[in-house]
Amino acid sequence: MPLPPYSPFTGAEERDAMTSDQHRRVRELFEAVVDRESTEALAWIAREAADDPVVRQEVQSLLYNHSKAGEFLKQPAAEALPDLLDDEPLAAGARVGSYTIVREIGRGGMGRVYLARDERLDRTVALKALAPHLIRNGAHRERLRREARAAASLTHPGICTVYALEDVDGDLYIATEFLDGRTLREEIAAGERPSSRDVLHTARELASALASAHERGLVHRDLKPENVMRTRDGRLKILDFGLALMPSRASRLTAAVTDVRAGAARTAPALTQPGFVVGTPAYMAPEQINGETADARADVFAFGVLVYEYACGVHPFDGSSALAVVARVLDSDARPIVSRCPDLPPPLVAVIGRCLRKRPDDRFASAAAIVDALVDADDVASPDAHASWWRIHQLIVCGLYVLAAVLGWLIKAWLIETPVTVAVFIALGAGATIGGVLRGHLLFTEWKNRAYLARER
Repeated sequence: MPLPPYSPFTGAEERDAMTSDQHRRVRELFEAVVDRESTEALAWIAREAADDPVVRQEVQSLLYNHSKAGEFLKQPAAEALPDLLDDEPLAAGARVGSYTIVREIGRGGMGRVYLARDERLDRTVALKALAPHLIRNGAHRERLRREARAAASLTHPGICTVYALEDVDGDLYIATEFLDGRTLREEIAAGERPSSRDVLHTARELASALASAHERGLVHRDLKPENVMRTRDGRLKILDFGLALMPSRASRLTAAVTDVRAGAARTAPALTQPGFVVGTPAYMAPEQINGETADARADVFAFGVLVYEYACGVHPFDGSSALAVVARVLDSDARPIVSRCPDLPPPLVAVIGRCLRKRPDDRFASAAAIVDALVDADDVASPDAHASWWRIHQLIVCGLYVLAAVLGWLIKAWLIETPVTVAVFIALGAGATIGGVLRGHLLFTEWKNRAYLARER
């Protein structure tokens, strides 16, 4: 049953007159009732806010606009904004420059993606036909050109290779390597939680790939499970570098969240304006939502959200709707990951926690710093057979050194002292002493400073 259309405040005077306690109470009541059935919600609000009509009306208007917004932000862009895509997909066998279309393999707010054959270089590629709304504006078109060229310069094995940006009859196409595998979104949806070592391995691969881009001054700005693929041979690949978000997206998202908080009647139209959503705002850093410039630290935040969700199967700022998630990204701390995944190594827990901080200055400056921080986590994670055999090897070698020292002493005691036996004794003693000290140092380092030893290996 839909909520009746309660009218929000028509002017700013009433809202400005609300006290800080009233604002706090509105927020508390809204969060407490937003998941309830509409009839039950209205009765509960009437009862809980009976003493304050202003608070009651504000919560009711928030609920009304929340229900109008619905789950829009969770919809794939191709479903929510069908008018942004070409009316007709390219048919199999169609030619786009030197490419022959094989079939359509995906679609989204950025456009349609085709499996295609590059006839010039005789290779299979993924050909993305960029949606008209992205290239209609001249400034946006030029920006896409620049970022696609920058993305094409990335050669890291963890980043999907961009082959070319093609301009065919005024339409833009991006040709990339074709990857066969599953996205992290598909892995999360499968419901099988990864081991702590798998989480760590995934985090390190992602951080390494991001670090390569950040070192070249390129920021992804739309990192999410849908944009990370694990190929059939187990390699992790970040997709869509060079397809940055348009500036209008963050500003419209900010307006939408503000309107939902304030209960403004214009919320629903704001959420359905063409060009509003190109991806999933739940992975945007607070500064992106607020319309500020996004740098590498925005990717760091998205990295924290992504790894948290991959490890636990749930978004760190999970809420009843996408708008609620975005509001929590802005205002609330994430639930500690150890409460959901207690087996993760403490250094990895600390890394994720720092990535999710609200202020950009409180996060890692770039993904390169994450790579360094994860060295500690690598050695603290559950030991594998290699680490166990390494320790056994060290102990065996130390035992052999002791045996060599004993044999040297026996040679000295049992044999007649000659220049040769004395030399053998001295050599065995010196070798055993030096070797024992070195091996003992390795064992001590492995015990006290595993991170250093991991780097040296």
